[in-house]
Amino acid sequence: MNSSPALSSSPAAPRATRPLALPRGPLTSLTSLARRSPLARRARRGSILIVAMIFASVIAIALTSYIKLASTALNLSQRSFLANDTMNLTEAGLEQGLWSFNQAIAGDANAWAGWTISGNNATRTFTGFALSQNATGTAKVYVQNYNSSGTPAPLIVAQGVVTPAGGGGAINKLVEVRLIRRSLFANGMVGRNGITFSGTNASVDSWNSDPDNNSATAAIAYSGGVRHDLGSIAAVNVTANISVQNADIWGFASVGGPSTTAIQVGSQGVVGPFGTAAGTKDPSRVASNFTDNLPDAVNPTIPAGYTTPTIASISGAYTLPRGTDSAASDGVYYYNIGSISETGAATNILQITAGRKVVIIVTSPVGTTGINVAGNGGINLGAGSTLAIYTASDIKIAGNGLLNPNTQPISCQIWGTATSAGSQAIEIAGNGALSSVTYAPEANVKINGNGDVLGSVVGYTVTVVGNASFHYDESLANWGGSNPFQISKWRELVSATDRATYASALGF
Repeated sequence: MNSSPALSSSPAAPRATRPLALPRGPLTSLTSLARRSPLARRARRGSILIVAMIFASVIAIALTSYIKLASTALNLSQRSFLANDTMNLTEAGLEQGLWSFNQAIAGDANAWAGWTISGNNATRTFTGFALSQNATGTAKVYVQNYNSSGTPAPLIVAQGVVTPAGGGGAINKLVEVRLIRRSLFANGMVGRNGITFSGTNASVDSWNSDPDNNSATAAIAYSGGVRHDLGSIAAVNVTANISVQNADIWGFASVGGPSTTAIQVGSQGVVGPFGTAAGTKDPSRVASNFTDNLPDAVNPTIPAGYTTPTIASISGAYTLPRGTDSAASDGVYYYNIGSISETGAATNILQITAGRKVVIIVTSPVGTTGINVAGNGGINLGAGSTLAIYTASDIKIAGNGLLNPNTQPISCQIWGTATSAGSQAIEIAGNGALSSVTYAPEANVKINGNGDVLGSVVGYTVTVVGNASFHYDESLANWGGSNPFQISKWRELVSATDRATYASALGF
Protein backbone atom coordinates (compact mmCIF):
# COMPACT_ATOMS: atom_id res chain seq x y z
CA MET A 1 0.00 0.00 0.00
CA ASN A 2 1.44 3.21 -1.18
CA SER A 3 1.57 5.93 1.39
CA SER A 4 0.83 9.62 0.50
CA PRO A 5 3.13 12.39 1.48
CA ALA A 6 2.64 13.53 4.97
CA LEU A 7 0.71 16.77 5.47
CA SER A 8 2.47 19.43 7.45
CA SER A 9 0.54 20.77 10.35
CA SER A 10 2.26 24.16 10.22
CA PRO A 11 1.01 26.91 7.88
CA ALA A 12 2.71 27.58 4.62
CA ALA A 13 4.90 30.68 4.43
CA PRO A 14 3.31 33.59 2.53
CA ARG A 15 4.60 34.59 -0.83
CA ALA A 16 6.34 37.87 -1.24
CA THR A 17 4.17 40.46 -3.24
CA ARG A 18 5.40 43.12 -5.68
CA PRO A 19 3.74 46.18 -7.08
CA LEU A 20 1.91 45.74 -10.35
CA ALA A 21 4.21 46.85 -13.07
CA LEU A 22 2.46 48.90 -15.83
CA PRO A 23 3.76 48.59 -19.28
CA ARG A 24 5.82 51.62 -20.15
CA GLY A 25 4.25 52.46 -23.49
CA PRO A 26 4.44 55.76 -25.49
CA LEU A 27 1.25 57.34 -23.95
CA THR A 28 2.43 56.94 -20.43
CA SER A 29 5.74 58.44 -21.32
CA LEU A 30 4.19 61.57 -22.95
CA THR A 31 1.85 62.17 -20.01
CA SER A 32 4.67 61.96 -17.62
CA LEU A 33 6.67 64.32 -19.80
CA ALA A 34 3.85 66.84 -19.96
CA ARG A 35 3.65 66.96 -16.20
CA ARG A 36 7.24 67.77 -16.01
CA SER A 37 7.44 70.34 -19.02
CA PRO A 38 7.49 74.13 -18.14
CA LEU A 39 6.30 74.98 -21.65
CA ALA A 40 3.16 72.95 -21.18
CA ARG A 41 2.46 74.60 -17.86
CA ARG A 42 2.79 78.06 -19.46
CA ALA A 43 0.45 77.08 -22.32
CA ARG A 44 -2.11 75.96 -19.79
CA ARG A 45 -1.91 79.25 -17.91
CA GLY A 46 -2.18 81.17 -21.24
CA SER A 47 -5.43 79.42 -22.07
CA ILE A 48 -6.90 80.43 -18.74
CA LEU A 49 -5.73 84.03 -19.27
CA ILE A 50 -7.36 84.20 -22.72
CA VAL A 51 -10.67 82.98 -21.33
CA ALA A 52 -10.42 85.53 -18.51
CA MET A 53 -9.68 88.30 -21.00
CA ILE A 54 -12.69 87.33 -23.12
CA PHE A 55 -14.94 87.48 -20.08
CA ALA A 56 -13.45 90.82 -19.08
CA SER A 57 -14.02 92.17 -22.59
CA VAL A 58 -17.67 91.10 -22.55
CA ILE A 59 -18.16 92.74 -19.16
CA ALA A 60 -16.41 95.91 -20.38
CA ILE A 61 -18.60 96.09 -23.50
CA ALA A 62 -21.74 95.54 -21.45
CA LEU A 63 -20.68 98.15 -18.90
CA THR A 64 -19.76 100.65 -21.64
CA SER A 65 -23.14 100.12 -23.33
CA TYR A 66 -24.93 100.60 -20.03
CA ILE A 67 -23.02 103.79 -19.27
CA LYS A 68 -23.70 105.09 -22.77
CA LEU A 69 -27.39 104.23 -22.46
CA ALA A 70 -27.57 105.92 -19.08
CA SER A 71 -25.75 108.96 -20.46
CA THR A 72 -28.10 109.14 -23.46
CA ALA A 73 -31.13 108.87 -21.19
CA LEU A 74 -29.73 111.61 -18.99
CA ASN A 75 -29.09 113.87 -21.99
CA LEU A 76 -32.60 113.26 -23.32
CA SER A 77 -34.04 113.98 -19.91
CA GLN A 78 -32.03 117.18 -19.66
CA ARG A 79 -33.04 118.33 -23.16
CA SER A 80 -36.66 117.52 -22.41
CA PHE A 81 -36.42 119.60 -19.25
CA LEU A 82 -34.73 122.43 -21.14
CA ALA A 83 -37.38 122.19 -23.88
CA ASN A 84 -39.95 123.18 -21.25
CA ASP A 85 -37.73 126.10 -20.30
CA THR A 86 -37.55 127.05 -23.98
CA MET A 87 -41.34 127.16 -24.26
CA ASN A 88 -41.49 129.22 -21.07
CA LEU A 89 -39.07 131.72 -22.64
CA THR A 90 -41.16 131.80 -25.82
CA GLU A 91 -44.35 132.55 -23.93
CA ALA A 92 -42.55 135.15 -21.84
CA GLY A 93 -41.67 136.91 -25.10
CA LEU A 94 -45.32 136.76 -26.17
CA GLU A 95 -46.41 138.24 -22.86
CA GLN A 96 -43.96 141.11 -23.30
CA GLY A 97 -45.52 141.92 -26.66
CA LEU A 98 -49.07 141.67 -25.28
CA TRP A 99 -48.08 143.83 -22.31
CA SER A 100 -46.79 146.55 -24.64
CA PHE A 101 -50.04 146.51 -26.62
CA ASN A 102 -52.17 146.90 -23.53
CA GLN A 103 -49.92 149.58 -22.06
CA ALA A 104 -50.31 151.51 -25.32
CA ILE A 105 -54.11 151.13 -25.15
CA ALA A 106 -53.98 152.46 -21.58
CA GLY A 107 -52.16 155.56 -22.84
CA ASP A 108 -48.59 154.78 -21.76
CA ALA A 109 -46.28 156.72 -24.10
CA ASN A 110 -43.38 154.41 -23.19
CA ALA A 111 -45.25 151.19 -24.01
CA TRP A 112 -42.89 150.34 -26.87
CA ALA A 113 -39.69 151.75 -25.36
CA GLY A 114 -36.74 149.45 -26.00
CA TRP A 115 -38.30 147.98 -29.15
CA THR A 116 -36.93 148.49 -32.65
CA ILE A 117 -39.65 150.02 -34.82
CA SER A 118 -39.70 149.55 -38.59
CA GLY A 119 -42.83 150.75 -40.33
CA ASN A 120 -45.79 149.04 -38.66
CA ASN A 121 -43.65 146.32 -37.09
CA ALA A 122 -41.61 146.06 -33.89
CA THR A 123 -38.85 143.66 -32.81
CA ARG A 124 -36.93 143.03 -29.63
CA THR A 125 -34.48 140.49 -28.15
CA PHE A 126 -34.58 139.60 -24.46
CA THR A 127 -31.32 138.13 -23.13
CA GLY A 128 -29.56 137.21 -19.88
CA PHE A 129 -31.67 134.21 -18.92
CA ALA A 130 -29.61 131.87 -16.70
CA LEU A 131 -31.34 128.51 -16.52
CA SER A 132 -30.76 125.25 -14.67
CA GLN A 133 -27.80 123.02 -15.58
CA ASN A 134 -25.88 126.17 -16.54
CA ALA A 135 -27.92 126.57 -19.72
CA THR A 136 -28.52 130.06 -21.15
CA GLY A 137 -31.51 131.42 -23.03
CA THR A 138 -32.80 134.26 -25.18
CA ALA A 139 -36.19 135.26 -26.55
CA LYS A 140 -36.79 137.06 -29.85
CA VAL A 141 -40.13 138.76 -30.47
CA TYR A 142 -41.55 140.02 -33.77
CA VAL A 143 -44.72 142.12 -33.67
CA GLN A 144 -46.74 142.85 -36.79
CA ASN A 145 -49.01 145.94 -36.74
CA TYR A 146 -47.71 147.10 -33.37
CA ASN A 147 -49.60 150.40 -33.72
CA SER A 148 -52.97 148.79 -34.53
CA SER A 149 -56.01 149.82 -32.52
CA GLY A 150 -57.54 146.45 -33.26
CA THR A 151 -57.74 146.37 -37.04
CA PRO A 152 -55.84 145.00 -38.78
CA ALA A 153 -55.49 142.30 -36.16
CA PRO A 154 -52.00 142.38 -34.61
CA LEU A 155 -49.76 139.32 -34.76
CA ILE A 156 -46.90 138.33 -32.43
CA VAL A 157 -44.28 135.67 -33.17
CA ALA A 158 -41.85 134.72 -30.41
CA GLN A 159 -38.80 132.46 -30.63
CA GLY A 160 -37.24 130.99 -27.50
CA VAL A 161 -33.67 129.65 -27.76
CA VAL A 162 -31.92 127.67 -24.99
CA THR A 163 -28.27 126.62 -25.32
CA PRO A 164 -27.29 123.68 -23.05
CA ALA A 165 -23.96 124.03 -21.20
CA GLY A 166 -22.75 120.59 -22.31
CA GLY A 167 -23.33 121.13 -26.02
CA GLY A 168 -25.72 119.09 -28.10
CA GLY A 169 -27.17 121.97 -30.08
CA ALA A 170 -29.56 124.79 -29.16
CA ILE A 171 -33.26 124.12 -28.52
CA ASN A 172 -35.72 126.33 -30.44
CA LYS A 173 -39.43 126.93 -29.96
CA LEU A 174 -41.58 129.24 -32.11
CA VAL A 175 -45.14 130.35 -31.37
CA GLU A 176 -47.48 132.57 -33.39
CA VAL A 177 -50.44 134.36 -31.80
CA ARG A 178 -53.11 136.69 -33.15
CA LEU A 179 -54.66 139.35 -30.97
CA ILE A 180 -58.14 140.85 -30.73
CA ARG A 181 -59.58 143.52 -28.50
CA ARG A 182 -61.57 142.28 -25.54
CA SER A 183 -64.95 143.30 -26.85
CA LEU A 184 -68.28 141.52 -26.68
CA PHE A 185 -68.14 141.73 -30.48
CA ALA A 186 -64.51 140.75 -30.99
CA ASN A 187 -65.73 137.92 -33.24
CA GLY A 188 -68.23 138.05 -36.05
CA MET A 189 -70.45 135.19 -34.98
CA VAL A 190 -70.31 133.30 -31.68
CA GLY A 191 -72.55 130.47 -30.55
CA ARG A 192 -71.76 129.41 -27.00
CA ASN A 193 -73.17 125.96 -27.73
CA GLY A 194 -72.54 125.76 -31.46
CA ILE A 195 -73.11 127.26 -34.89
CA THR A 196 -74.90 125.59 -37.79
CA PHE A 197 -75.09 126.65 -41.45
CA SER A 198 -77.81 124.82 -43.31
CA GLY A 199 -77.95 126.89 -46.49
CA THR A 200 -76.25 126.04 -49.75
CA ASN A 201 -74.56 129.36 -50.48
CA ALA A 202 -74.25 131.09 -47.12
CA SER A 203 -71.02 132.99 -46.61
CA VAL A 204 -69.05 134.89 -43.97
CA ASP A 205 -66.49 137.64 -44.62
CA SER A 206 -65.62 141.02 -43.11
CA TRP A 207 -64.90 144.69 -43.66
CA ASN A 208 -63.97 147.61 -41.46
CA SER A 209 -66.44 150.48 -41.29
CA ASP A 210 -64.03 152.61 -39.22
CA PRO A 211 -60.42 151.71 -40.14
CA ASP A 212 -58.90 154.76 -38.44
CA ASN A 213 -60.93 154.20 -35.25
CA ASN A 214 -62.08 157.80 -35.42
CA SER A 215 -65.79 158.49 -35.23
CA ALA A 216 -65.22 162.00 -36.59
CA THR A 217 -64.32 160.65 -40.04
CA ALA A 218 -66.83 159.19 -42.46
CA ALA A 219 -67.69 155.52 -42.00
CA ILE A 220 -67.10 153.08 -44.85
CA ALA A 221 -70.00 151.02 -46.16
CA TYR A 222 -69.59 147.35 -47.01
CA SER A 223 -68.88 146.50 -50.64
CA GLY A 224 -66.99 143.90 -52.59
CA GLY A 225 -64.13 146.34 -52.98
CA VAL A 226 -63.45 146.66 -49.24
CA ARG A 227 -64.24 143.17 -48.04
CA HIS A 228 -61.63 141.07 -46.20
CA ASP A 229 -61.18 137.39 -45.46
CA LEU A 230 -61.22 138.04 -41.70
CA GLY A 231 -64.71 136.88 -40.88
CA SER A 232 -64.57 134.95 -37.62
CA ILE A 233 -66.96 132.40 -36.16
CA ALA A 234 -66.54 130.57 -32.86
CA ALA A 235 -68.18 128.13 -30.46
CA VAL A 236 -67.25 128.33 -26.78
CA ASN A 237 -68.40 125.17 -24.99
CA VAL A 238 -65.96 122.25 -25.17
CA THR A 239 -68.65 119.94 -26.56
CA ALA A 240 -69.92 122.44 -29.14
CA ASN A 241 -69.58 121.97 -32.90
CA ILE A 242 -69.43 124.32 -35.86
CA SER A 243 -71.24 122.79 -38.80
CA VAL A 244 -70.06 124.79 -41.78
CA GLN A 245 -71.50 122.36 -44.32
CA ASN A 246 -71.42 124.14 -47.69
CA ALA A 247 -70.99 127.69 -46.42
CA ASP A 248 -67.95 129.78 -47.32
CA ILE A 249 -66.20 131.04 -44.19
CA TRP A 250 -63.67 133.51 -45.49
CA GLY A 251 -61.78 133.91 -42.27
CA PHE A 252 -61.39 131.91 -39.07
CA ALA A 253 -63.28 129.23 -37.16
CA SER A 254 -62.59 128.32 -33.54
CA VAL A 255 -64.09 125.83 -31.10
CA GLY A 256 -63.82 125.37 -27.36
CA GLY A 257 -63.05 121.65 -27.57
CA PRO A 258 -59.59 120.13 -27.71
CA SER A 259 -59.69 119.33 -31.42
CA THR A 260 -60.54 121.15 -34.63
CA THR A 261 -62.41 118.05 -35.84
CA ALA A 262 -65.45 119.70 -34.25
CA ILE A 263 -65.36 122.12 -37.20
CA GLN A 264 -67.18 120.20 -39.90
CA VAL A 265 -66.88 121.29 -43.53
CA GLY A 266 -68.93 119.88 -46.41
CA SER A 267 -67.74 119.10 -49.92
CA GLN A 268 -68.48 122.65 -51.06
CA GLY A 269 -67.68 124.40 -47.79
CA VAL A 270 -64.60 126.49 -46.99
CA VAL A 271 -62.78 127.81 -43.95
CA GLY A 272 -59.78 129.89 -44.94
CA PRO A 273 -58.53 132.90 -46.89
CA PHE A 274 -59.88 133.94 -50.25
CA GLY A 275 -58.97 131.33 -52.83
CA THR A 276 -59.19 128.31 -50.52
CA ALA A 277 -60.39 125.25 -52.41
CA ALA A 278 -63.88 123.87 -51.81
CA GLY A 279 -64.15 121.22 -49.13
CA THR A 280 -61.09 122.60 -47.32
CA LYS A 281 -60.39 124.10 -43.91
CA ASP A 282 -57.02 125.85 -43.85
CA PRO A 283 -55.06 124.62 -40.77
CA SER A 284 -53.81 128.14 -40.10
CA ARG A 285 -57.40 129.43 -39.95
CA VAL A 286 -58.91 126.93 -37.50
CA ALA A 287 -58.24 126.67 -33.79
CA SER A 288 -59.33 124.74 -30.71
CA ASN A 289 -59.53 125.58 -27.01
CA PHE A 290 -61.35 128.84 -27.77
CA THR A 291 -62.51 130.74 -24.69
CA ASP A 292 -64.39 133.97 -24.25
CA ASN A 293 -66.08 135.76 -21.40
CA LEU A 294 -69.73 136.21 -22.38
CA PRO A 295 -71.63 137.60 -19.38
CA ASP A 296 -75.40 137.78 -19.45
CA ALA A 297 -76.75 141.02 -20.84
CA VAL A 298 -78.50 143.35 -18.40
CA ASN A 299 -80.74 146.33 -18.82
CA PRO A 300 -78.96 149.66 -19.09
CA THR A 301 -78.38 151.98 -16.17
CA ILE A 302 -80.75 154.92 -16.36
CA PRO A 303 -79.20 158.29 -15.49
CA ALA A 304 -80.14 159.53 -12.05
CA GLY A 305 -83.18 161.79 -11.88
CA TYR A 306 -84.70 160.58 -15.15
CA THR A 307 -88.25 159.25 -15.19
CA THR A 308 -88.58 156.57 -17.83
CA PRO A 309 -91.86 156.77 -19.79
CA THR A 310 -93.92 153.56 -19.83
CA ILE A 311 -95.90 152.46 -22.88
CA ALA A 312 -98.16 149.40 -22.62
CA SER A 313 -97.68 148.33 -26.26
CA ILE A 314 -96.82 149.70 -29.69
CA SER A 315 -98.44 148.74 -32.98
CA GLY A 316 -99.38 150.46 -36.22
CA ALA A 317 -97.78 153.74 -37.24
CA TYR A 318 -95.73 155.01 -34.31
CA THR A 319 -92.82 157.40 -33.84
CA LEU A 320 -90.21 157.61 -31.10
CA PRO A 321 -89.30 159.84 -29.42
CA ARG A 322 -92.76 161.29 -28.94
CA GLY A 323 -93.11 165.03 -29.17
CA THR A 324 -93.72 165.41 -25.43
CA ASP A 325 -90.81 163.22 -24.28
CA SER A 326 -87.49 164.53 -22.97
CA ALA A 327 -84.07 162.99 -23.20
CA ALA A 328 -82.02 161.95 -20.18
CA SER A 329 -78.87 163.79 -19.18
CA ASP A 330 -76.85 161.59 -21.56
CA GLY A 331 -78.99 162.66 -24.52
CA VAL A 332 -80.80 159.29 -24.78
CA TYR A 333 -84.57 158.71 -24.77
CA TYR A 334 -85.40 155.69 -22.60
CA TYR A 335 -88.69 153.76 -22.72
CA ASN A 336 -90.30 150.83 -20.90
CA ILE A 337 -92.59 149.14 -23.42
CA GLY A 338 -94.71 146.06 -22.78
CA SER A 339 -94.56 144.72 -26.35
CA ILE A 340 -94.08 145.77 -29.96
CA SER A 341 -96.16 144.30 -32.81
CA GLU A 342 -95.81 145.67 -36.31
CA THR A 343 -97.55 143.37 -38.78
CA GLY A 344 -99.78 143.59 -41.82
CA ALA A 345 -99.95 146.86 -43.76
CA ALA A 346 -96.92 148.83 -44.92
CA THR A 347 -98.07 151.72 -42.75
CA ASN A 348 -97.45 149.70 -39.62
CA ILE A 349 -93.98 151.04 -38.95
CA LEU A 350 -92.22 151.98 -35.73
CA GLN A 351 -90.12 154.95 -36.82
CA ILE A 352 -87.05 156.22 -34.92
CA THR A 353 -86.61 159.90 -35.65
CA ALA A 354 -83.45 160.88 -37.50
CA GLY A 355 -80.61 162.01 -35.28
CA ARG A 356 -82.19 160.68 -32.05
CA LYS A 357 -80.82 158.11 -29.62
CA VAL A 358 -83.47 155.72 -28.34
CA VAL A 359 -83.31 152.83 -25.86
CA ILE A 360 -86.29 150.48 -25.55
CA ILE A 361 -86.68 148.04 -22.66
CA VAL A 362 -89.35 145.51 -23.63
CA THR A 363 -90.86 144.20 -20.41
CA SER A 364 -92.68 141.10 -21.73
CA PRO A 365 -91.49 138.08 -19.69
CA VAL A 366 -89.44 135.10 -20.78
CA GLY A 367 -91.44 132.69 -22.93
CA THR A 368 -93.61 135.34 -24.55
CA THR A 369 -93.10 137.23 -27.81
CA GLY A 370 -92.10 140.75 -26.92
CA ILE A 371 -91.32 141.93 -30.47
CA ASN A 372 -93.15 140.70 -33.55
CA VAL A 373 -92.53 142.18 -36.99
CA ALA A 374 -94.18 140.48 -39.98
CA GLY A 375 -95.90 141.12 -43.30
CA ASN A 376 -95.24 144.63 -44.53
CA GLY A 377 -94.64 145.99 -41.04
CA GLY A 378 -91.23 147.05 -39.81
CA ILE A 379 -88.98 149.03 -37.51
CA ASN A 380 -87.14 151.84 -39.29
CA LEU A 381 -84.23 153.96 -38.09
CA GLY A 382 -83.81 157.46 -39.42
CA ALA A 383 -80.44 158.68 -40.67
CA GLY A 384 -78.05 159.37 -37.84
CA SER A 385 -80.31 157.79 -35.23
CA THR A 386 -79.45 154.92 -32.88
CA LEU A 387 -81.65 152.23 -31.37
CA ALA A 388 -80.93 149.74 -28.59
CA ILE A 389 -83.49 147.09 -27.60
CA TYR A 390 -83.27 145.12 -24.34
CA THR A 391 -85.56 142.20 -23.59
CA ALA A 392 -85.68 138.69 -22.13
CA SER A 393 -88.70 137.80 -24.28
CA ASP A 394 -88.69 136.26 -27.74
CA ILE A 395 -88.04 138.40 -30.81
CA LYS A 396 -89.41 137.66 -34.28
CA ILE A 397 -88.38 140.03 -37.06
CA ALA A 398 -89.53 139.22 -40.58
CA GLY A 399 -91.41 141.08 -43.31
CA ASN A 400 -89.77 144.44 -43.96
CA GLY A 401 -87.74 143.70 -40.86
CA LEU A 402 -85.43 146.12 -39.13
CA LEU A 403 -84.31 148.83 -41.55
CA ASN A 404 -81.13 150.65 -40.60
CA PRO A 405 -79.79 153.06 -43.24
CA ASN A 406 -76.72 153.95 -41.17
CA THR A 407 -73.36 152.67 -42.36
CA GLN A 408 -72.24 151.24 -39.04
CA PRO A 409 -74.15 148.25 -37.60
CA ILE A 410 -73.43 149.38 -34.03
CA SER A 411 -76.13 152.04 -34.48
CA CYS A 412 -78.76 149.29 -34.04
CA GLN A 413 -78.37 146.95 -31.06
CA ILE A 414 -80.39 143.97 -29.80
CA TRP A 415 -79.63 142.78 -26.26
CA GLY A 416 -81.14 139.49 -25.08
CA THR A 417 -81.32 139.62 -21.29
CA ALA A 418 -82.55 136.08 -20.59
CA THR A 419 -80.47 134.32 -17.93
CA SER A 420 -81.09 130.61 -18.66
CA ALA A 421 -79.48 128.78 -21.57
CA GLY A 422 -81.84 128.46 -24.53
CA SER A 423 -84.72 130.22 -22.77
CA GLN A 424 -84.97 132.96 -25.39
CA ALA A 425 -85.55 132.76 -29.15
CA ILE A 426 -84.49 135.44 -31.60
CA GLU A 427 -85.53 134.89 -35.21
CA ILE A 428 -84.48 137.25 -37.96
CA ALA A 429 -85.84 136.57 -41.44
CA GLY A 430 -86.15 138.38 -44.73
CA ASN A 431 -84.47 139.00 -48.02
CA GLY A 432 -83.29 142.54 -47.37
CA ALA A 433 -80.27 143.84 -45.48
CA LEU A 434 -80.05 143.76 -41.71
CA SER A 435 -77.39 145.99 -40.20
CA SER A 436 -77.17 145.50 -36.44
CA VAL A 437 -75.39 143.80 -33.57
CA THR A 438 -77.08 141.11 -31.50
CA TYR A 439 -75.81 140.07 -28.09
CA ALA A 440 -77.92 137.35 -26.48
CA PRO A 441 -75.66 134.70 -24.89
CA GLU A 442 -78.60 132.66 -23.57
CA ALA A 443 -80.77 132.84 -26.72
CA ASN A 444 -81.15 130.52 -29.68
CA VAL A 445 -80.57 132.86 -32.61
CA LYS A 446 -81.81 131.96 -36.07
CA ILE A 447 -81.04 133.92 -39.23
CA ASN A 448 -83.25 132.90 -42.14
CA GLY A 449 -83.19 134.49 -45.55
CA ASN A 450 -81.20 135.33 -48.62
CA GLY A 451 -80.13 138.86 -47.84
CA ASP A 452 -77.11 140.48 -46.19
CA VAL A 453 -76.55 140.52 -42.45
CA LEU A 454 -73.97 143.06 -41.34
CA GLY A 455 -72.48 143.41 -37.87
CA SER A 456 -72.01 140.73 -35.23
CA VAL A 457 -74.12 138.02 -33.58
CA VAL A 458 -73.59 136.35 -30.20
CA GLY A 459 -76.03 133.70 -28.99
CA TYR A 460 -76.32 130.45 -27.10
CA THR A 461 -76.73 128.75 -30.46
CA VAL A 462 -76.65 130.39 -33.88
CA THR A 463 -78.32 128.85 -36.93
CA VAL A 464 -78.04 130.30 -40.42
CA VAL A 465 -80.71 129.03 -42.82
CA GLY A 466 -80.85 129.93 -46.49
CA ASN A 467 -78.23 131.78 -48.45
CA ALA A 468 -77.60 134.75 -46.18
CA SER A 469 -74.29 136.55 -46.51
CA PHE A 470 -72.86 137.59 -43.17
CA HIS A 471 -70.41 140.49 -43.08
CA TYR A 472 -68.55 141.09 -39.83
CA ASP A 473 -67.67 144.69 -39.07
CA GLU A 474 -64.09 144.55 -37.76
CA SER A 475 -64.44 147.96 -36.08
CA LEU A 476 -66.72 146.32 -33.50
CA ALA A 477 -63.61 144.81 -31.91
CA ASN A 478 -62.71 148.34 -30.78
CA TRP A 479 -66.17 149.18 -29.49
CA GLY A 480 -66.54 149.71 -25.77
CA GLY A 481 -63.71 152.09 -24.91
CA SER A 482 -60.16 151.15 -23.95
CA ASN A 483 -60.67 147.41 -24.04
CA PRO A 484 -57.36 145.54 -23.73
CA PHE A 485 -56.10 142.97 -26.22
CA GLN A 486 -56.36 139.24 -25.75
CA ILE A 487 -55.09 136.21 -27.65
CA SER A 488 -57.57 134.90 -30.20
CA LYS A 489 -55.36 132.23 -31.78
CA TRP A 490 -52.26 130.42 -30.45
CA ARG A 491 -50.20 128.14 -32.70
CA GLU A 492 -46.82 126.52 -32.20
CA LEU A 493 -44.77 126.53 -35.39
CA VAL A 494 -43.32 123.06 -35.74
CA SER A 495 -42.89 122.34 -39.43
CA ALA A 496 -39.99 123.70 -41.45
CA THR A 497 -42.45 125.41 -43.80
CA ASP A 498 -44.18 127.30 -40.99
CA ARG A 499 -40.88 128.33 -39.44
CA ALA A 500 -39.52 129.51 -42.78
CA THR A 501 -42.42 131.99 -42.97
CA TYR A 502 -40.86 134.07 -40.19
CA ALA A 503 -37.17 133.27 -40.74
CA SER A 504 -36.53 136.70 -42.22
CA ALA A 505 -38.63 138.57 -39.66
CA LEU A 506 -36.73 136.90 -36.80
CA GLY A 507 -33.33 137.37 -38.41
CA PHE A 508 -32.36 140.35 -36.27
